[in-house]
Amino acid sequence: MNPYQTKKVEAEEIPVPTKFKVSKFITWAMYAWAIFGVMILLLRTFLLATSANLEAGFSSFVIRTSSDYLQPFRGIFSPAELSDTGYLDISSIFAAITYLFLGWGVKELINYIQDRIDRYRNLEAQKLMRQAVASANETE
Repeated sequence: MNPYQTKKVEAEEIPVPTKFKVSKFITWAMYAWAIFGVMILLLRTFLLATSANLEAGFSSFVIRTSSDYLQPFRGIFSPAELSDTGYLDISSIFAAITYLFLGWGVKELINYIQDRIDRYRNLEAQKLMRQAVASANETE
């Protein structure tokens, strides 16, 4: 193993402060929430457009769950009729696009936090290396 690999292993083994761990966990939870919202809103759009039976178990679950995600966007656009029973819920599509942008922003926040963690670990590894060199010089 060359010295650079040794330094990398040491940097990865340095414990990360709790604030970074908590921040990363919260942002990953927000990211998962946003992506789930996009998926459930797109499913809602598909089910409504294809005149699915909304009393069926899965359809009912999708409509109930997506209602929470759709709440801030309800009434922005009126639905467009596709057939006698099916319609295109433009508000759901708009909400899904908005949640995609939110997810993208949260993903960038995750990358920022990871960069901070990596920077912290590298600085701590450098401190450890300097301490090791200083103690080796003292023993000579």
